[in-house]
Amino acid sequence: MMLLNCCIVKKSNLFKNIIHTKRYAMSADMKTVLASKHYGFMGSGNMSQALVKGFLASNVVTGSQVTMTDRYGLSFPDAEFLIPLKSLCSKYGVEYIQTNEPMVEKSDVVFACVKPHILLPALKSLSDRLNDKLLVSIAAGITLDQIQQAVPKSTRIIRIMPNTPCLVGVGTAVYAHTSSVTDEDINLISALCSSIFPVFEAIPESLFNAAVGVSGSSPAYIYMITEAITDAGVLLGLPRPIAQKLIVNTILGSAVMMQKTGKSTTELKNEVCSPGGTTIQGVYALEKGNLRATLMDAVQKVCARGEELSKKS
Repeated sequence: MMLLNCCIVKKSNLFKNIIHTKRYAMSADMKTVLASKHYGFMGSGNMSQALVKGFLASNVVTGSQVTMTDRYGLSFPDAEFLIPLKSLCSKYGVEYIQTNEPMVEKSDVVFACVKPHILLPALKSLSDRLNDKLLVSIAAGITLDQIQQAVPKSTRIIRIMPNTPCLVGVGTAVYAHTSSVTDEDINLISALCSSIFPVFEAIPESLFNAAVGVSGSSPAYIYMITEAITDAGVLLGLPRPIAQKLIVNTILGSAVMMQKTGKSTTELKNEVCSPGGTTIQGVYALEKGNLRATLMDAVQKVCARGEELSKKS
């Protein structure tokens, strides 16, 4: 049992190294451009902190180039939230203030990381300071047109839809932008975001809700599947920690196989299923339980709900 546990830990470290491999080369000119800008963050929640940490860890942005805001300042009442925030500010020398106006005025790029219901009123209150700024919104359900109506016409707007694995540096994100956004803007944001989004894809905004169903919400599906297989292992006698480590590392390994081999998921599945063997019995049970249709329905439900929320915003 100890040997098995040791092997699992070693594989976890291996997968971690593979997953965190950088996929984007950055030119010296782009590093110079990134180093010449100031970056403001409206809101300082988990996603905002993840963005800042990722950008700073890329070593092309320094703490002196970043200003974060929140109405509570560093006296934020949630202690669990405050500890990592204080650590971030002290470690990297990030400026942290309670008002948005000075942050916007000094920033070339403004990241709007507040809750969706707060975003539009906040932008309207800052409208006269957002002229000629590059504004990046991560607010779910708030469209480019809605944002554009709240800010000057000269404000260039990019909308990003990230998923939660960006909190550990392996997220995916899609983005869309207004026609005023330049190629230089796109190159700058792509270079920044590659530090925490190994997958950063441009899609039409009309497909954002579909992307949420496929990527934004799918971590929840994967956690449910992981939990179910872990419970099955416990039912069959495996200690829960061992069962969970086995399935988590199996999911990591399977993801790397899909990334690295170039084979289709059908080919990879068939390689595990020997004729008359054990795995094909499990696949048969999943097919009888309509796993594929259930997952497809889940993605469709997420997309439909996203459309409803967008209309209400």
